[in-house]
Amino acid sequence: MIEILSLIAAFGGGVFAASIGGLPAFILTGVFAISGSVAGMCGAADASNVLLNFIAFGPFFGPHIAFGGGVAASAFAKKKGLLESGADTATALSGFNDPSVLLVGGVFGVIGYLFKELVVMNVFAGTISNRLITDAPGFTVFCSAIVVRLVFGGKLRTGTEVLSKGNALATTVLIGITYSLVVGGVYTGAIAAGVPVEAFGGVYPTLIFGMAAVGLIFAEFGQPFFGCHHIVIIAAEAAVQSYATTGSLYMALLMSVIFGLIAAMLADFEGHFLNSGTDSHIDPPAFAILIMTFVVNACFPM
Repeated sequence: MIEILSLIAAFGGGVFAASIGGLPAFILTGVFAISGSVAGMCGAADASNVLLNFIAFGPFFGPHIAFGGGVAASAFAKKKGLLESGADTATALSGFNDPSVLLVGGVFGVIGYLFKELVVMNVFAGTISNRLITDAPGFTVFCSAIVVRLVFGGKLRTGTEVLSKGNALATTVLIGITYSLVVGGVYTGAIAAGVPVEAFGGVYPTLIFGMAAVGLIFAEFGQPFFGCHHIVIIAAEAAVQSYATTGSLYMALLMSVIFGLIAAMLADFEGHFLNSGTDSHIDPPAFAILIMTFVVNACFPM
């Protein structure tokens, strides 16, 4: 359902994200995702609702609004000759003193809000089937980025490879397995130790996602950080939902590893197939999250 005040706020959220950069805005998404998740675990339902639904995933830092707006603004800045690479989401664009760049961020913030509310929430949020549900922000970020690439004149297919090779591929596989293993292991280990599922099961994927998003601060500082939020959120969702369905902790751990690894490979594929150029950023993790959330819900509907 469209709320006019939230729609207006989405324009401001897109401008704000463009001004500080899409990546810094996404890191702040993680900060508030962690805060809201912890508040939920502590029983502070009202605080959790505000932090998660209105800030982390709302008009302020919702990836479909903030990161999507930042991506669009960066692509437009490249088209105007202000940025060397339109895929650069780390640079704060307010420093260029070009209002049109920031306004593009605001426009795509509104587009992201409308797409999520009118398309995703009406079709892929359990309306048709509880097996046909995907991640609304991830779906929107990916589709918004496709529009950005087409609007600002870039080539949709930018690479000649479809997957990493050699040590790069081995690293992706290893990280996909081991990061999923720790995410699933913490969840199943806590349940085995007697922690009530109700204490953190509902917000565990969001907490893990937030932790990975905050980790991208290392990428902002120029370190070769392996972005992993697509791996860990899918691993967490697979663990939580498979355990709820099967009641088996071993099955939950296995599913977290399998699904997390597939998410890692999907992001690797999309990064080579669509995101290897400099025209704009089409987010590989968003692609992996939207696909694998469909798969998790199809296999283990809640």
